Amino acid sequence: MITAVRRKAIRRHSLLLVASVAAGALALSGCAGGGAAPDATDAGAGEGEVVDLGSMTVVTFLPLESFSFTPEMFAYSGGYFEKHGLDVQLQPVQGTSAAIQSLLGGATTLTRASTVDVFPPMEDGQPIRAVGTMAYKSNLRMISVEDDPIESPADMEGKTIGMGSVGGTSEKLLDLTLDDAGIAADSVTRQAVPVTAATLEVVRQGQLDGYIVSLDTSLAIGQQNDDAVVDHAGLGDAPDIQTWITTEANLQDEKKVAQIEAFLAAIQEAVQDVIDDAPNDFANVLKTLRDSGDWSFPALADDEVAADALEIYTTQTWVDADGGVSLLENNHEAWTTTYDTYVAAGLLEGGQDPAEWIIDDHVPAE
Repeated sequence: MITAVRRKAIRRHSLLLVASVAAGALALSGCAGGGAAPDATDAGAGEGEVVDLGSMTVVTFLPLESFSFTPEMFAYSGGYFEKHGLDVQLQPVQGTSAAIQSLLGGATTLTRASTVDVFPPMEDGQPIRAVGTMAYKSNLRMISVEDDPIESPADMEGKTIGMGSVGGTSEKLLDLTLDDAGIAADSVTRQAVPVTAATLEVVRQGQLDGYIVSLDTSLAIGQQNDDAVVDHAGLGDAPDIQTWITTEANLQDEKKVAQIEAFLAAIQEAVQDVIDDAPNDFANVLKTLRDSGDWSFPALADDEVAADALEIYTTQTWVDADGGVSLLENNHEAWTTTYDTYVAAGLLEGGQDPAEWIIDDHVPAE
């Protein structure tokens, strides 16, 4: 695993001033690292000094090639991890199951996962605990064409729907969406396809009725294809909370607890600064990400797609729509409701108290 060199310069950030970024790159293997620099204090350090909390590995369930991972990318390239005394390596793996196994195997201290993926192992008794909320809803989108649009669950009945992998998060949310609409799950054929713009041609040819993609990809497809229909088609209504998770063992380790708390504080601060950059069409955030050289993906290079994606993330995804909880705070009512919905849909056995799987002690106060 190749990590970026420890940055030695202090990198400060604000709404109006974009930090300069020192040497560092995302390796081809998908690993990035940040260094610690003096910028924050606590009781164990002198005034103006940071407590060096050392190196920690945080696994991401996909490569960092999407604005879904803006919190991690911006916290890394903007110096937020450094400010909080952390040397963070971001290590992508293929899929949430791999991320959860990395956590349980001790290869990572922290990761984030959807409730559709993390509730089953929690219910099975795996020692996983949720320590903060990253997203309050799914941003999956359905791509179809004007000749046969898919804009609701009813439009999917009897159709063939594509997704990145059969059995993954997309299919689970599709099942929840169909169940909520009273549509038999087996009335929809599923097919694994590349979740790229190129698959739209397969839809045009009638070999596929529609396919599920990420928000970034959907925005680009809609921008570049006049006949494309981009709609959440009910997928955004299925309860799905993306939570930061760790293990019980990590929560018994004082050093790892300190790292988890510092990491969550850095993420919270970075996300708030992204939100505050909205009046500038996120120009400062995009400049930081682009100038760092740490990240490269099509949506990042496209001003319109980037701004549209960040607007959705900052107003509909990373914040509680009802305004009842702060950034990263756990919404216990939504958590329990989500669990009950999964039980009713047959995704879980039920009979347990999901509140026991949440730990509120480590989310920083705003």
